[in-house]
Formats: sequence, structure tokens, C-alpha cells
Amino acid sequence: RMVPAPRGAGIVAARVPKKVLQFAGIDDVFTSSRGSTKTLGNFVKATFDCLQKTYGFLTPEFWKETRFSKSPYQEYTDLLADERRPSKAVIAEVEDKA
Repeated sequence: RMVPAPRGAGIVAARVPKKVLQFAGIDDVFTSSRGSTKTLGNFVKATFDCLQKTYGFLTPEFWKETRFSKSPYQEYTDLLADERRPSKAVIAEVEDKA
């Protein structure tokens, strides 16, 4: 398991995954493992598989740009809060803008 670490924390891992992560160019990460880690080949393969799976995540630079529209209450809050205007005048003014 790999968890992003704060900047400057470095790679907190065992000797084998630390080398693989350094070759991959990762600077700050916490790792944990369970099971048999004595078999170096399997340990390296598990680290590599974990790195491959990280490419399946969508990071913010790949998100589609969304445009948020204001609700009518937010857009016309000044008109609705004005107690001096009768409600029919507010409705007519809003319809004229639309």
C-alpha cells in the first residue's frame, strides 16, 4: 500500500520498494506491506503493480472543466431583499432581464 506523504518526508519504505520508487521518480510516499516480503521478486512485482495502479486515478489536471450557474435566489437576492419594491415589480424586472 502506498500513501502520499507531505513534501520533504521522503520515501518511507523497505529497501527493495524504496529503490523501485526512486527509479520511478517518486519523492514523498509512505508504504506498508503485509504477508511475506522476504521473496524479493514478489516484493518488487507488488511494488511495480501498485505503481501501475496509480495511473488509473484521475488527477485534477485531467478533470473536465465545469461551469457553475447561480440559482435564481443567488442571482436576484438584492431584488428579492428590497422591501420597498412590490413583488410584481420585481417579477416584471426579472422577466425583462431574461
